[in-house]
Amino acid sequence: MWRLTLRTTLARRARLALTLLAVVLGVTFATGGLVLTDTSTRLLDDQFRTATAGVDLTVRDAVAFDSAMGVEVARDPLPADLPARIAAVSGVATAQPLVRGQGLLEVAGTPVVPSGASVLASWAPAPAGSFTIRSGRPPAADDEVVLDEDTARGHRVRLGDTVTVRATDTAPLRVVGLAGFGDRGGLPNSTVALVTLPSAQRLLRLGAGVSEVAVVAAPGVAPDELRSRITAALGADYEVAASRDIAAAGAAAARDQLSWLQLVLLALAGAALLVGAFLIANTFSIVVTQRTRELALLRAAGATGGQVLRSVLGEALLVGLTASAAGLALGVAAATGIRGLARAFGVPLPAGGLVLTGRTVLVAFAVGVLVTVGSAVGPARRAAAVAPVAALREAAAARTGRVRVVAGALAAVAGLAATAAVLAADAPVPLLGVAALGAVGGLALLGPALTPALVRLVGRPLAAAGVTGRLATDSAARTPRRTAATALALALGLALISFMAVLGTSVNSSVRQSYAEVISADHVVESARNEMLGGLSPAVYDRVSRLPEVAVASRLRYGHWRDGDATNALTAVDPATLPRVTKLRFTAGNLAALDGGGIVLAEHVARDRGLAVGDDLPMTFSRTGTHTLPVVGLLRNGDARALSTDYLISLDTFARHYSEEMDASVLIRTADGTDRAAAERAIKAALADTPTAQLRDQAAAVAGRTEMIDQVLGLVTVLLMLAVLIALLGITNTLALSITERTAEIGLLRAVGMTRRQLGWMIRAEAVLVAALASVLGIVLGAGFAAATVRALGRDAPTVLAVPTGRLLLVLAVALVAGLLAGLLPARRAARLDVLAAIGTP
Repeated sequence: MWRLTLRTTLARRARLALTLLAVVLGVTFATGGLVLTDTSTRLLDDQFRTATAGVDLTVRDAVAFDSAMGVEVARDPLPADLPARIAAVSGVATAQPLVRGQGLLEVAGTPVVPSGASVLASWAPAPAGSFTIRSGRPPAADDEVVLDEDTARGHRVRLGDTVTVRATDTAPLRVVGLAGFGDRGGLPNSTVALVTLPSAQRLLRLGAGVSEVAVVAAPGVAPDELRSRITAALGADYEVAASRDIAAAGAAAARDQLSWLQLVLLALAGAALLVGAFLIANTFSIVVTQRTRELALLRAAGATGGQVLRSVLGEALLVGLTASAAGLALGVAAATGIRGLARAFGVPLPAGGLVLTGRTVLVAFAVGVLVTVGSAVGPARRAAAVAPVAALREAAAARTGRVRVVAGALAAVAGLAATAAVLAADAPVPLLGVAALGAVGGLALLGPALTPALVRLVGRPLAAAGVTGRLATDSAARTPRRTAATALALALGLALISFMAVLGTSVNSSVRQSYAEVISADHVVESARNEMLGGLSPAVYDRVSRLPEVAVASRLRYGHWRDGDATNALTAVDPATLPRVTKLRFTAGNLAALDGGGIVLAEHVARDRGLAVGDDLPMTFSRTGTHTLPVVGLLRNGDARALSTDYLISLDTFARHYSEEMDASVLIRTADGTDRAAAERAIKAALADTPTAQLRDQAAAVAGRTEMIDQVLGLVTVLLMLAVLIALLGITNTLALSITERTAEIGLLRAVGMTRRQLGWMIRAEAVLVAALASVLGIVLGAGFAAATVRALGRDAPTVLAVPTGRLLLVLAVALVAGLLAGLLPARRAARLDVLAAIGTP
């Protein structure tokens, strides 16, 4: 039987080719996502490990937590005498003071703005320093700088050139060396400027303070023992950590910023494999139906049902193994393409060689084989049930059993009930995912029963177009199980695209509406890089607020705090000036009460926590530990969203708990009677010395806030096209296979006068009809669940449902054109059939 299985598979390789391709694409997506995430993880680990390779211990200011939401927290500088105190501890070979901060580079008057960090650091030789000189020499004077090779090469900077470094202070510096980082020319997506310790302290205004002290143990002294000695000498105000632990924590923080991409890739791989599973099951179902007589003859010749079952599953196993091997190879190549695509959408990923782990290989084969064999189980069981007598008669048409209809109805009802619970009973929003699974399961089971009516409804325009359209509609309605499975595979991909389009547009519209309703400022100054915690020097506010054209300027700052095991963000505001540039609406308390050191909460936060004005909220800050802030006001949810967080504190409270001094936004109201254009010119002139500070109107400010949403939406939509491509292959595959069982019918149509051209149009019309049915189901399903999600999200903040009609119509048009293209090969094959041979086909 195994030899027969192998020969049967090879004999039907043309029929299984597109199924093989579908599995290959699904495995490629899954493998590519794993390779990309493993590569990013390894590169980040190597980067941070290299940065601390020669250092045993690092001494920094103690904090309550290291990082939040993928961002390392800022620490207070260390006193000038601390390096000497550390060096005096027995067992210390080296105690190297280091300074590190942000310093923007300007080359020939043009700012260099990378997607990552603009690093300014003090130069330190090995083993404390992680950079090595590749050409030139280290900085020796306060007006000298060493740049990383990648930045110098990318901006044509040579030794002896002068560049400007803009930190807290600004200085022109002469390039005396170029440095590398490990085996690379610099840090990924970053610029690096290395200066002398006094120069770094001056540019960052640290006085005699330093950022950290790198400690190297003397020969024969264990790092753990030395750590205990230094901790005892310094006390609890300072953190003495093993450099390997700091490297691991830094890499983990960097990976947190990319964790969403890994989830997206794995989710999309699952979608691609689910669509592929429909195609595989459909293909094997068609093949088994076409082989009914062959299988019955095998039974009549003595083969048992178990042998037939194993034969069909053996074919699936061969397809799965072959597809997994091909998908694994293509997945490695796809990882490079996905990384480039992510960068094109503004998601910076570390550059370096790809990493293929044993786990990825196992996952590739497990996924490919399990999906293929699992999808073939149903057809295989039907094949095993074929009776020998079936060889003597035509097989009866497949019918939709009552059990299937009842199960489908129950699944659909469960999905509707879960949706209703979320919308009406305040059930958790993730329950909508369960509802979506119920709806998809219900459609899959009810599809054969509903398809004939749906096909004739959707196919009315084709039926009205002539005989070929009516024949195409009748053909699709006559095989409801096949049509339903093919259409549902494409509908799933289109549903995901429609869901993302409606949800993304709704969120963007809601942010835009909230911002327009709350922010009454004439202008906004923000960083062009849209840093999470802000990137504006305090000098920006100082200069703008002193302009005669400006009536009031109010600045915002962002910070993170720990709430148990969770991390939340907060916004720091000036209670005196913010009311003059916003229209905040309170349901209890007021903004002025923030001056007493309290906190304002969004309504939904207070409701969820059971808090009211006068209650206390415990908060853990990285710099000062746990403190209790009194609740002094409750703000409407939409107004809180316009200010980006659900928690508001005053700038004075912020200064007590945070060491960061960077502003996120400066809201500006121009003086009465001032011409708008004149005010813009004055503000831009004041910003001339801060190249990353950008003057924006409301539309540009909203665009900055929704940029990440647009990037993710664009990236996900492009990647979802792979699932749609697999589904379109399903249309091609299904029609191609159906030509075999419809050979006699096609011959009769040709015999009674149908031309090759008419026959080709009939097959293509059937493909378009399947695509149209899938488009209707997919767009309705995706847009419907997106609307439910928007409604559910509106419980916490006003959310506007915005349907991108133009984009959905474009999705529909593309799907119809793609369906037409999917029917080209089957139509060509049908048109080439010999009429007499086709009529004689049994």
